[in-house]
Amino acid sequence: MELLPDIIANYQVRHFWDSGAVNDICGYRAFIEAISQEAQAVYHSALFNFGNHPVNFAAKTCYGQDLLAVNILLPHGSKINHDPVVLAPGVSMKILHADGSKHGGFNENSIVMRLDFGQNRILFMGDAEAGGRADPETPPVGHSIEGILLACCLSELRVNVLIVGHHGSKTSSRAAFLNAVGAKQFVISPGPMKYGKVVLPDGAIVQEMEKRGTLFRTDLNDQTCGQNQSKIGPDNDDKAGGCDNVRIVLPSNGQPAITYFRPAD
Repeated sequence: MELLPDIIANYQVRHFWDSGAVNDICGYRAFIEAISQEAQAVYHSALFNFGNHPVNFAAKTCYGQDLLAVNILLPHGSKINHDPVVLAPGVSMKILHADGSKHGGFNENSIVMRLDFGQNRILFMGDAEAGGRADPETPPVGHSIEGILLACCLSELRVNVLIVGHHGSKTSSRAAFLNAVGAKQFVISPGPMKYGKVVLPDGAIVQEMEKRGTLFRTDLNDQTCGQNQSKIGPDNDDKAGGCDNVRIVLPSNGQPAITYFRPAD
């Protein structure tokens, strides 16, 4: 979330897909403000179908700056549905879960998306959960996102690569779900920061992925990354950025090629 404004500033992004659930935190506000400043931006959510719709934020202090309450109008495109979104010939994405309604926590609003490129598929879990913190052998709770996906979309889950849910937390990645997904290559994106009182990824999740295939993770240089010249985002700001970026190359034929990518920004 914190780096999305940097992506919008450096790339010509025109379409945005989001649950529509407003999380009034500084990173989400910066993300929505960045979208509003893009002249050709089209915002897609699980709540609205076309038209201009407001996103409301309360007054608060963000990154040392006092910000006023604001209503940001976003130009909505089509409401999110389960139809594939064609990105290029032979390339599409399909949103398997999007829920903009109010829940006990915003992780329950996480979008789950599958990217299809030829014979290859990658499943992006976001912060989707399976229930409270538990070992991988524990079945997903029925009303959790993993539980919902197992009930509604079993045939849609099979992929080559899994972008692991919730930064490798024990709240996600239950064995029953991983069995349905069937991936042999995994990417976990934690750090460099604590998540509440927990340091992620959890060891049990790391072991589960390594047992099933090859694991890549973005936290290998957490101790030095905040001041590292190779981090993504402004250099030397001691903020999260991730120096161990993972690059996935999808050939038109053959298996995905996954490597670490550590450029200087």
